[in-house]
Amino acid sequence: MSIYGRRKGLMDFEEQHQPHSKGEAASRAHGSDALASDANQDWSQVRRAYPADYLLPISEKWLEALPHGVLPIALIAHFPRIVNLIAMQWNDHVTCPAYFEELFADRRGSRRGFPQDVRRDLSRLRSYWYSRTTTLHD
Repeated sequence: MSIYGRRKGLMDFEEQHQPHSKGEAASRAHGSDALASDANQDWSQVRRAYPADYLLPISEKWLEALPHGVLPIALIAHFPRIVNLIAMQWNDHVTCPAYFEELFADRRGSRRGFPQDVRRDLSRLRSYWYSRTTTLHD
């Protein structure tokens, strides 16, 4: 799961707003010629946008609410983008545990894994998440 994915509905907006005049339709047609020439270009070497490699405001607020013993210091230092993703999913009872499991699993077989201090932070966060959610449901 990624916060950098395409937002649903952006393409629908363009399809629903058809040109109102012949001039607008003609200008759109010329624009589509430029798009067609872009389609012939090799985009395989173009990299997607880089993830935010710094703490977002939502993450800073989430970190302030965590107990001191759970604060993931090593994770913040080495992988702030992961902190951002955990913070955004923290209250979602479906995606957050799935994301924790994704972080601990090596489905590609080529990952080196996290450093020990980061793995310990992730494990502590996951345990805290589960203890907090079971307390809320009791």
